[in-house]
Amino acid sequence: MQSLLWYNDNSFNTVHMKNLVICFNLVLEGGGYMKYLNIRMIAHLIIIGIIAGLTGTILIIFMHTIQHYAFGYGSYSETSFREIVEYVSPWRRLFVLLICGIIVGLGWKCIHQYGQAIVSVETAVNNPRQHMPFITTICHSLLQIITIAMGSPLGRETAPREITAAFATKMISLWHIDEQNGRLLLSCAAGAGLAAVYNIPAASAVFTLETLIRNWSFRSISAVMLCCATAAYVVRLGLGDSLQYSLPQADFNETLIVWAAIVGPIIAISVILFEKSLKIFSIVYQNSSKTIVIAILAFTAIGFMAMWCPEILGNGKAGNQLSFTYSINWQYGVALFGTKWLAVILAITAGAHGGRITPSMMLGGMLGLILAIAWNEFFPIVAPGMAAFVCAATYLGLAQRMPLTAVIFLLEMSRFSPEYLYPICVCLATSLPVFMYLQEKCEI
Repeated sequence: MQSLLWYNDNSFNTVHMKNLVICFNLVLEGGGYMKYLNIRMIAHLIIIGIIAGLTGTILIIFMHTIQHYAFGYGSYSETSFREIVEYVSPWRRLFVLLICGIIVGLGWKCIHQYGQAIVSVETAVNNPRQHMPFITTICHSLLQIITIAMGSPLGRETAPREITAAFATKMISLWHIDEQNGRLLLSCAAGAGLAAVYNIPAASAVFTLETLIRNWSFRSISAVMLCCATAAYVVRLGLGDSLQYSLPQADFNETLIVWAAIVGPIIAISVILFEKSLKIFSIVYQNSSKTIVIAILAFTAIGFMAMWCPEILGNGKAGNQLSFTYSINWQYGVALFGTKWLAVILAITAGAHGGRITPSMMLGGMLGLILAIAWNEFFPIVAPGMAAFVCAATYLGLAQRMPLTAVIFLLEMSRFSPEYLYPICVCLATSLPVFMYLQEKCEI
């Protein structure tokens, strides 16, 4: 009897030890249904975050250097892009955009003709078997930075996301990471690229969770926060704690909440019209001799518009600086809204690539400024600059399908008062139902 008990005890201990060994291996390998990050995964996330930070730093310096040389400045300085393009002659702006059109036409024709098929970050995350081609992705991203520095009206945020994701793809293969963890690392890499280029770790983490991972588990949240925070820290070490929009802290006006609720549907209609126009006019003739001609004509047209409206050049930050600070009248606001809209359509039609985050913000900001000035003629006054700020966030949330990210995106970019979370949420609350209804009706 005693020996039987001893045998059963040992059997239990043996099984128990086997289970412990299995669990320990799962922790090391990152497999199974883990609800936490293991040491190896943490190390991978930190490495990818460092790569994202270095990528963002290099691309920002590279972009600013091209801007200053293209528009007549011999060295890197603290002068903003808006000041540069406003200072140079209109004919200089036209000439630079003409050259930009040639680079767009030749560059992307060569990439499509001689490179591998471009795989977007979203495609790679959703289908891990479709790897991002490393050299093609690097060339594709650098071309984006070059053309945006020369005045292409698209956003700069896609390039660092794609380059970091391309590095992550290589490392996932090198580290022999399984599909589930590979998808998480790839998503975190893309989010870290956004955090690096705009110095916004919190908003980038929410962006990654909302648009790429679509999983709000503790493990996903901690992974993306670690990676984005690491990237932002590396950039701050290299370039300092830069602020995208330095705005005066304005007094909160309760009338702004009523105004935000009323204009929400108008913003939704504007976003639908913008996307509809992109769908109609964005016809790209890749791998064809027409590509270069279309690109030159399109960017020359952008250059002509920039002779009178220089702030449409670049990703849209120049226009946001004007609308958020109420530095222009409604007439110029209408001009910038219309020309930026057309410039984005022309650039995409020409085959140029880039992000749409800041262009969306500029369109929303200008629309908000115009609507606020009109409102002030008949009703209690709202601050046009703050109205532009609220509309920029709302427009961004609808156009990029990321309402949660949009709520904090601009606030982190400007470190503005959190009081404005309320009107932004109110504006999104009234605009989202209209947007979703029209999106279904228009099949966008």
